[in-house]
Amino acid sequence: MSLRLRIALLTAWVVVVGLGFSALTLREGLRLALERQALGSLDRLLQSARLTEDEEGKTRLQVDGALLEAVLPGTLLLLIGEEGLLDAVGLLPSPEALAALAAGETQGYLVREARKDGLLLRAAQEQAGLLAPLGLLDRLLPPVLLLGGGLAFLLGLFLSRKALAPLARATLEAHSLAQARAWRRRLSPLTSPDEVGRLVAAFNQVLAALEEALEAERRFAAEAAHALRTPLTLLLGHLERGRLAEARAQAESLRELVGRLLLLARAEADALHLKPMELDTLVFTEAEALRPAFRARGVALNLELPEEAVVVRANEAALRAIVVSLLENALHHTARGGQVWVWVDGDGLAVGNAPTHPNPGSGLGLRLARVLAQAQGARLEVSPGRGEFWVRLMPQRGP
Repeated sequence: MSLRLRIALLTAWVVVVGLGFSALTLREGLRLALERQALGSLDRLLQSARLTEDEEGKTRLQVDGALLEAVLPGTLLLLIGEEGLLDAVGLLPSPEALAALAAGETQGYLVREARKDGLLLRAAQEQAGLLAPLGLLDRLLPPVLLLGGGLAFLLGLFLSRKALAPLARATLEAHSLAQARAWRRRLSPLTSPDEVGRLVAAFNQVLAALEEALEAERRFAAEAAHALRTPLTLLLGHLERGRLAEARAQAESLRELVGRLLLLARAEADALHLKPMELDTLVFTEAEALRPAFRARGVALNLELPEEAVVVRANEAALRAIVVSLLENALHHTARGGQVWVWVDGDGLAVGNAPTHPNPGSGLGLRLARVLAQAQGARLEVSPGRGEFWVRLMPQRGP
């Protein structure tokens, strides 16, 4: 069922319920008004009643102009004594019904009573005749509800079509974008600040985020291919020349790179287990392991560690991959004769290098470090400067 049809049906249902409730309220109010009016008439009838004695000395109702004027159609006035019904005025029902009414069986009548001269006066109004006007309302209610519901349904269809027209256009545009896979395009913005306009703006934001993510994936794929191509080429060259030792070392380097890519996949799947670790110890171990490589490239490695242990919450393999990536990034992007500084303090790890190449922050290693840091709740900040390049890692504090 379409949204337009649901809105139209809901509109019709609300109108029918509203009309029905209003009609029932009106009917009840009219009934109470008729009964209140009838009771007032019965009270006036009792006040206008006069008693007299006939030739036999029996008490009777005095029938005069005032009494006849007070007796309305469907109204009875009974005079009741200890021996039973003494007199009655009005359009009398059958003797059995009259006797029952005199005996106190007042079902189907509105009744008011008064005493005069030791006798009971009972004024009764037949409810069936009194509530006859309500029958017209009962007969009119179903067609009025049907007509009102139908008009409300048609009006709901018209208004919903008009209100949802911008959403329909946006839907068509979205289908067109999806079929053409044109992630760089955007939906036509709406000037109205309503829900549809905010929905279109939110969808455009999603498209922008998707475009950014796809572009990041393309860059990552290109960088990963470039990073894998170089060691594979060297590995094949060593194998062709029979240099098994060099080939083995290159294969180990390639395996480490593949392991980092697997860590990246696990990080994106939120499958990293965190535990307390000593950041300074890990940094010292990895820095000393890479110091021969720094020495071979003519780059000085300066390491400063705190006296007290710096405990952080991290995944050991992922944190090790981050530290190695930052150190290798600094090594590969520092000119010969330059220097690399490594600091560990209470805030985390800082790695800086100078002088740098024109693009000191490009490459797969830094991107891997950033993603792995985010997966562990850490932050990786890059601060490029003139001739210097700084990367600061701020992990979660332990334990």
